[in-house]
Amino acid sequence: MAKDDFEQVLGMHAAPVLLGIKTANLLSFRKSCFEDFDALLASYTTCFRCKGISVFRVSEGEEYVLLLFYRPGVLSQELRQPEAMKLLEAYGYRREDTLAELLEHLRLRMRLRKTFPHEIGLFLGYPPEDVAGFIEHKGRDYAFSGYWKVYANEERTRALFDRYTDCSQHFCSELERGRRFEELVRAV
Repeated sequence: MAKDDFEQVLGMHAAPVLLGIKTANLLSFRKSCFEDFDALLASYTTCFRCKGISVFRVSEGEEYVLLLFYRPGVLSQELRQPEAMKLLEAYGYRREDTLAELLEHLRLRMRLRKTFPHEIGLFLGYPPEDVAGFIEHKGRDYAFSGYWKVYANEERTRALFDRYTDCSQHFCSELERGRRFEELVRAV
């Protein structure tokens, strides 16, 4: 895969974050699909940093890397909501933890569980009531499913999902028209 392919993947799966309408997205990359994945990712550091986006390696193996693209200020604020913090505390996160410490605890939970811990939805900007609903109902009995399983505020969330889809389609079509990736990513 080339740089253009990498940008298309980011556009398709992280455009809502890149355009500032979503807190975070989680993307998995097969490193061997790129000549030098780490160098490629590093080449975007300046663009991401100046636009207010951070990248966190949630887990990494020989072949795959799981990256969280996120807006630190917004993510920190969302995780500090009382409903979110109550859920996080149930899984060993501490109220006084910094965002970096919360992310490290998430990475540790991923490593220990070898699967996605349910609270990861909070790190992706999912509403706490949907994360709590998913945990309580064991992923069943949801109102509908899209970018995540929805248990509350169905109408509002459907509109949000439509916005995410439109955003991704717009971002990718702009890339195909020749717009530079750095021009499309927004600072928030």
